[in-house]
Amino acid sequence: MRIGRSAVAACAAACVSTGVAGAQGRALTLADVLARAREQAPQVVTARLALDEARGRLRGAALLFQTNPEIDASVGSRQSRDGRFTDLEIGVGQAFEPRARRSARIAGANAAIAQGTADIDEIVRVVLRSAAGAYYRALHASEHLRLLARAQELAAGVHAVADRRFKAGDIAILDVEIARASLARVAAGQQAAEAGRALWIGELRVILQIPDEITVAGALTGGGDADLQRLRDSAAQRPELQVLQAAVQEAEADLQLGRSFSRPEFGVGVRYAREERDQIVLGGLRVTLPVFSAGQELRTVSAARAARLRKELEAARARVDMEVRIAFEAYSRRLAAVRTLEADAIPSVDEAETLATRSFEAGQIGLPELLLLRREILDTRTQYLDALLEAALARIELDASAALLR
Repeated sequence: MRIGRSAVAACAAACVSTGVAGAQGRALTLADVLARAREQAPQVVTARLALDEARGRLRGAALLFQTNPEIDASVGSRQSRDGRFTDLEIGVGQAFEPRARRSARIAGANAAIAQGTADIDEIVRVVLRSAAGAYYRALHASEHLRLLARAQELAAGVHAVADRRFKAGDIAILDVEIARASLARVAAGQQAAEAGRALWIGELRVILQIPDEITVAGALTGGGDADLQRLRDSAAQRPELQVLQAAVQEAEADLQLGRSFSRPEFGVGVRYAREERDQIVLGGLRVTLPVFSAGQELRTVSAARAARLRKELEAARARVDMEVRIAFEAYSRRLAAVRTLEADAIPSVDEAETLATRSFEAGQIGLPELLLLRREILDTRTQYLDALLEAALARIELDASAALLR
């Protein structure tokens, strides 16, 4: 069934108006996205709450006395030749642990806090990478919609010229139908691009916990050159490495804690007793000898865990350094692709498009040649836009790998 020119134009205009309506809402820049992700992302909020648990462990470990004073009392009746008496005995005692044990517990609690802090930094790094990726993809979809809106205007103009030339007898009806089909293809492309933008805007809203409609503001750029050595130095402070380092310190603290059980424990106390008419006050000392249970299990397990974690840390450092070098290579090539298109392709497409349109209006080229040129020009611009997106995503991946995104 043939579609009238006005119907096709109305369809294309509806696509544009739908895109404009869908873009209403607060405009967020990349800085806005990253700032809100640091504060509002659910994973980050949860990780900060988990850190309070580790701080609670430190509060308990720092107590000077790990056991409470003990009071015991006994009372009884004594029958003697001198009469009947009530005997009473009351004792107060306090146990003490070796000083090294408290120091080991505090060191372990501090290591747990360091792990929790590094866990937060790692979660922030991952969340920021996801948020920045969604931002750039949403921005790319918005730029693609603008590109297609321009293509729609040109396609509508070509259809109008083809219709005029057909009525003048210069071209066949087939050319008019081809122009109409080209206009419809652009309209369909706009719908698909709008769906892509809605998807990535929705992803961004989920990450940032924003219930209202939003849009993105900014421009896709290829970025600048990166310093590999600076990136590798920064990657040495990546949060996941700090998590492993803190875990090693916690295992070493547990090892010291286990060794403290090989030292005697002692306690002191005072007792008051009343026997018949006599009153007695005694001082006491209690010593626990670590003959059988001396922390053997804790020492063995902690030493093995520390050795394992050191190996994991060594492997993680090598892996992180490799990730940075691979990400640097990928970004460098993405950036080179952008610069090639900027230098050799983009400057000529605007002029080529104008010349092609004038040539068709003057009858110097046919509609198939014009549509072929238009398709090549649109593909070149789309490739450039895609190259900008890939470069932006590669830079995000590089900065995240090098712990610059935090």
